Amino acid sequence: MLTVTILSKKIIFMAEFSMKVSDILKSKGPEVFTIGEDKLLSEALKVLVKNKIGVLLVLNFSGIISGILSERDILRASYENPYDYLNLPVREFMTLNVIIVEPDDTLDYVERIMTTNKCRHLPVISNKVLIGLVSIGDLIKAELTETRFENKYLKDYISGAI
Repeated sequence: MLTVTILSKKIIFMAEFSMKVSDILKSKGPEVFTIGEDKLLSEALKVLVKNKIGVLLVLNFSGIISGILSERDILRASYENPYDYLNLPVREFMTLNVIIVEPDDTLDYVERIMTTNKCRHLPVISNKVLIGLVSIGDLIKAELTETRFENKYLKDYISGAI
């Protein structure tokens, strides 16, 4: 978060910048990949590899989120069932405790949630509707952009350009 105070002869301007989940979704978009809980891990693996992603939201027969399946979950399945894991259903290895965030949550808050719960992907829900998914990579990219903005602003301020 950057707090900026611009002092000049005529204007005192104060602004506070704090990026939110909604800011990430504006640039990233709302696309989320899902899979049914009755599908096989081989099908889940195909979707993950084809789309170069690390997680799938798992939906039950009613289309409601019932879990989340990550690369780690598939790795665990392959360790526990080395000869037949690809033929096992997603529901046996998905993570049931799905932690969600909202569009107005700050990136600092989301980062703390991810760190505390050791997860790298969080669905974004607004008014009980899935509107996107954020990853740790999205957070890093957004924070890098914010840091570059802060650096440019401070350099301009120090040089007298503003």
